[in-house]
Amino acid sequence: MKNKPYKSPMCLQQLSDLELFRLIEERDKAALETIFHRYYESLCRFGFTYINELDIVEETVSDVFFQLWNSGKHLLEIRNPKPYLYVVVKNKLLASVTTANLVRPLSPGEENRHISSPSIEQQIIDQEEREIFGRKIEKILNQVPEKSRQVFEMSRLDGLKYKEISEILGISIKTVENHMAHALKIIRNLVMKRSNVNPT
Repeated sequence: MKNKPYKSPMCLQQLSDLELFRLIEERDKAALETIFHRYYESLCRFGFTYINELDIVEETVSDVFFQLWNSGKHLLEIRNPKPYLYVVVKNKLLASVTTANLVRPLSPGEENRHISSPSIEQQIIDQEEREIFGRKIEKILNQVPEKSRQVFEMSRLDGLKYKEISEILGISIKTVENHMAHALKIIRNLVMKRSNVNPT
């Protein structure tokens, strides 16, 4: 009976990750769907920093949620669901890497085109403008070292906290801060250069 108030999709969306994990442990499929929709795209984007094969990344991320459904009582041991999902995806992808050509990340524009299915009616008008902007951002991010770019995207695109990034990547919070500072410095300088503004 305690699951009954959470059956509404609106109610489920307002629950924390930890609360959703508890419901999944109790075999609540709606809770699994909620956590899936909450993190699928960001986990796929994260996965592309390790492997640039769409099929492998999507299959791996989907498999992580299938594994989640079958984890049973193990879910009760998880205290930080968000970092947990990222770490499981990372470990599975690293384990699946067998050839060097799979380890280059896709550009942000390519990632978004693969993962997203935009509404034609709502987005066709501004599609060209977004593509132009995306190409500009891509050129800038391509000049950021790979690890710093990964940290930057996890922070700014996926909304992860430095502590979470630290746990996921297995590096210290100070190292995360250094990567972010390095990425921001490069991005700032490049943006200023493109705007013909001298950085102070």
